[in-house]
Parts: sequence; C-alpha cells; structure tokens
Amino acid sequence: MLSSLHVKNFALIDEADISFEKGLNIITGETGAGKSIILGAIVTALGERSGKGIIKEGTDSAICELTFTDIGDEARRICDEEQIDIDDGSVTLSRKIMQNGRSVTRINGETISVSTSRAIAGALIDIYGQNEHQSLQDSRSQLAILDRFCGQDASSLLKETASLLSEKKKFEGELDKFPTDESARSREIDRLEFEINEIEEAAVREGEEEDLKEQFKILASARTIKENLYGAIDALRGESGALDGTGAALKCLTHVSAITEELSGLYDRTADLDSMLGDLCSDIERYAENIDDDEEKLAEVEKRLDLISHIKSRYGRNVAEIDRFLEEDKKALQKLSECDEEIAKLKAKILETQKKAEKAAAKLSGIRHEQGKVLTKLITEALEELGFNKIFFDIELRDAGTVRESGSDEITFMVSLNPGAAPAPLAKVASGGELSRIMLAIKSVMAHAEEIDSLVFDEIDTGISGRTAQKVAERLAVISGSTQVICITHLSQIAAMADEHILIEKTVVGNSTRIDVTSLDDTGINKELTRMLSGALVTRTVEEGAKELKELADSRKKDLRSSVK
Repeated sequence: MLSSLHVKNFALIDEADISFEKGLNIITGETGAGKSIILGAIVTALGERSGKGIIKEGTDSAICELTFTDIGDEARRICDEEQIDIDDGSVTLSRKIMQNGRSVTRINGETISVSTSRAIAGALIDIYGQNEHQSLQDSRSQLAILDRFCGQDASSLLKETASLLSEKKKFEGELDKFPTDESARSREIDRLEFEINEIEEAAVREGEEEDLKEQFKILASARTIKENLYGAIDALRGESGALDGTGAALKCLTHVSAITEELSGLYDRTADLDSMLGDLCSDIERYAENIDDDEEKLAEVEKRLDLISHIKSRYGRNVAEIDRFLEEDKKALQKLSECDEEIAKLKAKILETQKKAEKAAAKLSGIRHEQGKVLTKLITEALEELGFNKIFFDIELRDAGTVRESGSDEITFMVSLNPGAAPAPLAKVASGGELSRIMLAIKSVMAHAEEIDSLVFDEIDTGISGRTAQKVAERLAVISGSTQVICITHLSQIAAMADEHILIEKTVVGNSTRIDVTSLDDTGINKELTRMLSGALVTRTVEEGAKELKELADSRKKDLRSSVK
C-alpha cells in the first residue's frame, strides 16, 4: 500500500509529508484549495509527464516521493527483474524535476528509467482521475480492461500476436523490394549485367591512373623535351662548349699542378668537373634517346584515362569504392536471378506467420469470451451495489474479420440502465455521473482481480448526490476493506466513510500562496464534515448532524466489511 507522500517545491506546496493508512483515505478541502495538486504529485512521482508550472516559483527543482510498504508479488517480480533491492518489502519511488525539463527517477535510491518506474507503479497503484470515465467510451480502452482481467495468458498471447504481425510486416517489406513486373525485372537484370561487365572489362588497378597521367604528360611533350635535351647536349659537347672549356683548363693546370699542393688541388677539382660534365652529357643523351614520341601510344594512354574517368564518375571515386559497387551489383544480380525462389520463400514465411498470428488471436479470443462472461457478472453485481436497479450489462465481442495487434476481436460494452430499454453501447446511454459509477464498479472489480495494492479516485462523485452518493460511499467502504483507497471528494456522505481524513487548505500571506496538508483527528473531522454540510452558515444542529453522519457511516462501514468477510 501507499504509506506516505513527500512533496517539496511542487506547485504551491513548499514542503509536505502526507501519511496514508490502510482502508479508505479521504482528501477534502474547499474548491480550489489544491486537492488535485496532491494527485498531481502522485502521478508525477509515478513517471507521468509533468506540465509547466509544477516547480514552485523561485526554486530550481521539485521533488515528489512515494513510499509503498507490504508490496505484492507482481511488484516484487518486476523489482527482481530490475535487480532492485526490496528486502524489507518496501519501495520508495522518487522523482526530481528540474527547471530545464530534465528529471531523475529513483527507486530505493537507485536511478531507473521512467518506463521501469511506470511498470512497477502499474503493479502498485491504479489511479482514476477526473474525466477518466470518458475513456470507457473508447473501444480500445474497453478491450484493454477485458485483457487485463484475463491475466497473464492473454497478455502473452497479445505480445505473441503483435510480434508475429511485426515479423510478417518485415517479410512483406522484403517482398516489396522485388520487382513484380517481369519486364521491369528483366530491365533491372540487363542494367546490372551491363554495369558488372563494364567494371570488370575496365579492370581499373590501384595507382594506374596516376601512372598514366605521368606517361601522358611525357608523351604529350615528347618533341619539346627532345629538342631541349639535345640543345643541352650541344651546349656541353659542341664547339666552344663546356667540355671544351674544362679540357683546355686541364691542359693549362697540368703544367703547374706539381709545383704546389694548392695547384694540384685545383687540377683535381677541374678534372672532377670535366668528368661530371661528361657523365651529365651521357645521361641527358640517354634520356633523350629513350623519349617515346609515338602518337598512337599517346592516343592509347588518353583513351585509357578517359575510360578510368568514366568508370569513376559512375561507380566510385577510387578503386575500393568501384570494387564495392561491383560486389553489390553482383549480389543484387544473384538475388534477382534467384528471384522466383526468394519470392516463394518470402510468401511462404508471410503465410506461415499469418497463420500463427491467427492461431494466437483465436486462442486469445477464446480466453476473452470465457473471461468476458465472468467479468460481465462481476461488473453487473458491482453496479447493482452502486444503485443501478435491474441494470443490464454485457461485454459484446465480435470477430473483426482480420488479425491486428490487439487480436481479432471488436468489443462494445452494452448497457441498459432502465427496465424495458433496449441495450445500447455504453457511450450512447450513460451520463457523466453514471459513467463515474460504472468506472468505479469496473475499477473495484479489476483491483481485486489484479491484486492492486492501492486505488486512487479523484472526485469519483462527479454528477451524483443523495442516495446515489450514499451507494458510492458504501461501495468505497467495501473496496477499501481489502484494498487501500485514496479518494478526493466534495460529498459529505463519502467523506464520512473515511478511515483516514486529510484536509487540504490554501493560505494567502501577502503576495504568496501556500497549501497546507493536515491529517484530521475526531474534532477536525467533525469540523470539516460540518463545513461540507453547511457551507458558510454553521449551526449547532449542523454540527450535531455532522457528528451523527460520521457515527452512522462508521457503523455502516463496519457492517459492510463484516458481511464481505
């Protein structure tokens, strides 16, 4: 059960600690006092999306923290899966929301994801907020209620059906990639074969383009290169060339080289220069003789470069990319060549998963029909206890004619609220107040079936009064005998049934507003019930009436709970 709520800097609350007890916990207060802020704090802690303005003005963050004790088996199972320590059987779920919109959720001090928080919360508490009864008009919500009542078997079949349909969709997507038009398929094969042949025939090698470009530069300038090389040779070897000069210099130095070491050194250096010039002239001549000025070869190199440029423009910027393109084309061609076989395989897989999905959906439908009868009986009994005399309620299931993720059933909650009236869809015949009571009946049945530890109702009394309000109060008293109930109400008949009564008050001090939370003692309860009965005018008679109302409610509650046991 939910044992406490700690709130700090949330909306108009500076800081508050609220303790909840077993049984029926009632929250009351003047209209606009901030009762629904308490519910907002609970759902925020449970991971619901927080709206703007929930962080108290002037503060950096808000904290909402829930502590659950004596948690049930399902909550324990989820905590075990998430490796969360719950040795003492209690869970403290907290959420901190920052001004930048970020939030941190923890359970027993360990940071967890919001999805994990919601999964655990789903096994601990069920919340019925204002106007939630409108969801009863939606067939998807109605089907969800039935599936939850059907339990784990239905949940497993739902997951199996959804998984199979997802697998089928994947196979259908793969099938769509194959061209169904034979002529289009033939054209695609022709295209792939052309590209493969073009790339393989080109046989572009790594580094080939760079080598060809170097050859092209030389071939394109062969005549100019030769002319200049032979010019250099003539300048070195020709009449009055450099070699003649060094030869004459050697003759001159020969006559004096023996006179001194320095002159001998000059002779040696001149001799080296003459030898170097001779070698240089030979190298230039050899290079010039090897220059190829074949016009046909130049044309071949140019043609090859053009081909490489074309291949790169179509299939990749380099050899590695071209090779990858080639491999992808080969795989695609192989797939198309084996197209008929692959299409047959995919069609077989689609048919197989469809049949499996239909089988799972059929099993699910069987469980729904069987458990739908049980749920119909329980909800009808709960509605009769809430003052619906001779009510007709039925869960109508129909074959949808196709299998969807939700199965193969369509559902409608059919009701007749008046004797002699033909049954009609719930959405068309029930008023807001009637929907609230029907939702209460469903919640009470579901809480027992799902072993939910705590139920929260925000103004379940919408649109009701008088004898109907008394019936709702009595039903809440019965439910809270086995399941903790937290209820926000404006009606004294419901408030009088409280095992724990909490008062919410708004106080304005200067330019600031705050909300105070008080757990009422007997005197406080009598005072609050008096306010709820009388409004602004308080008389001794009203005070005595409030006291009597509480005494009668406690007596009636005791009798109701004893009869259930």
